[in-house]
Amino acid sequence: MRLFNLRLLLPGLLAALLSACSIAPSQAPRAPVEDRGTEAEARPSPRQTAPQAPSEPAVATPLPDSGPAATPGPSPAPAPQPQQSPAVVALLSDAEQSRNAGDYRAAQGSLQRAQRIAPRDAEVYYSLAVTHMELEDFDLAEQVALKGVSVAQNNAYQLRRLWQLIAKIRLRAGDPEGSRQAEQKAAGY
Repeated sequence: MRLFNLRLLLPGLLAALLSACSIAPSQAPRAPVEDRGTEAEARPSPRQTAPQAPSEPAVATPLPDSGPAATPGPSPAPAPQPQQSPAVVALLSDAEQSRNAGDYRAAQGSLQRAQRIAPRDAEVYYSLAVTHMELEDFDLAEQVALKGVSVAQNNAYQLRRLWQLIAKIRLRAGDPEGSRQAEQKAAGY
């Protein structure tokens, strides 16, 4: 009987002993993440001894109003734009090129990527709303432009451009009264 107990006890002890010697990671290894933000560019690396001169801020140029419902009149002077990341500037440029080539779906894709990178950039919303308008998705174009209005906050230049765009969207959607109301709001900026 004693031999039988030892046979049962010995494998259990051996398993406990081996498990105590093994080293298991507490967490699964993670894939490295590359930081592509402007914050990493502004922060000097520990190896860097001499400070570098800051580079010129990249700013996207405003898109010109086009189409049959473009409103004539003087455009307001541009307000200083917040610094945009190089990725957003590149995506805005890609979207403009795609839109000029008539490929509105490609422009839409680029602008949605830019929106994920810079969700508080009114210029991205303006350009995306123009693209939706050109795709004749007037409801979505107006919603995106109104989101841009909420993001632009105290930037009178952007607010005026966005309200003018909303007026154009409403006119093309067959809402002349709504267009007139949006024009009045634009004139207030």
